[in-house]
Order: sequence, then structure tokens, then C-alpha cells
Amino acid sequence: MKKLLLFITVLFFGISTINAQDDASYGYAQGDWLMGGSVTFNSSDTDGVEESGSMIAPAAHYFINDEWAIGASVGLMSSETDGDKMSDTHFSFTARNYFMELNERNKIYFSLGLGMASGDSYSDSATSLGAGFGINYFMTENIIIDFNLANILSYNKQGDNSSMNIGWEGSINNRWASPTLGIIFKL
Repeated sequence: MKKLLLFITVLFFGISTINAQDDASYGYAQGDWLMGGSVTFNSSDTDGVEESGSMIAPAAHYFINDEWAIGASVGLMSSETDGDKMSDTHFSFTARNYFMELNERNKIYFSLGLGMASGDSYSDSATSLGAGFGINYFMTENIIIDFNLANILSYNKQGDNSSMNIGWEGSINNRWASPTLGIIFKL
């Protein structure tokens, strides 16, 4: 009798645990927050020229409804080349529209972004506009892998110079307009 009672108890908790896993919700809803960003460090010594740099750029997105998220990021960068130190600040504002679901765990989005940069690396402040596509893969309900192909359409202006690009040419010439792979957290 004790074995039967133990078996029924284990079976009950086992089934409720399995059902709890089936109730997982992968997706976004109004009021959700996404937190992420990037941290980079680099160091090189090429032909006697020593270079090092670092950047930290926290980012946050807020869902204004189930399909649209707005976000912001602040990037602080410092670099040194043969003793010459420079620092820059980058601001970006983005909007994402999650318009397609490949399956329960994969969401495709279209993004629009506005970026501003200034600092020692820039003679005039720089402004950029961009559009692109990306995909999110839900590892769990709250941990998401994000792949963003940002420079499908981009416009950059610095002082009297400007450039416009349509289509991804395979080159990466701007940190804010480059493909990225990252992990974001849904709160």
C-alpha cells in the first residue's frame, strides 16, 4: 500500500511538472522589457603599432503592444593607439516590429534606428539612420538569442559628408550598422 501511494504521488508530481513545461509562453506582450547590450575589448600590436579599446553599450526595449518595441542604447567607447587616447559616446534609438513567427520559438522583426555619435574620433558629430531585419530565438521564456542584420538601408551624415546605402554588401564599416549576434533577457 505504501508503494502504491508513493507511486501515485510521484506520478502526480511528474505529470504536473510535464504540463507546466508545456505551458511555456514564447513571445512578447505589451509591457514586456528586454535588456541587453554589448561589451567589447580589443588589443593588437601590428608592425609595432599598439592599439587597444573597449566599449560598453547597455540597451533596453519596451513593448508598447504585442508587436512593437521601442528602445534606447548608450555606448561609451575608449581607445588608445601608441599612447594617444580617445573617447566617444554613441546614442541610439530603435523601434522594432515583430511581424512574423517562424515557429513557437522564432520571431522575425523589422527594425528602424536613429544613432548619434560624438567624441574625439569625430571632427563633427555623426548622425545615422538605419533599417534592417532580425530574428529572435527563445532558448527559454526569458533568455533570447538575437541576430540582427542592421544595414539593409542606411544613411550616415557627419559634417558636410553623407552616404546612403541600400542592400547589404557584406562589408561592415560601422559598429551601429553591422550584423550582431547577442543574448537579450526578457523581464
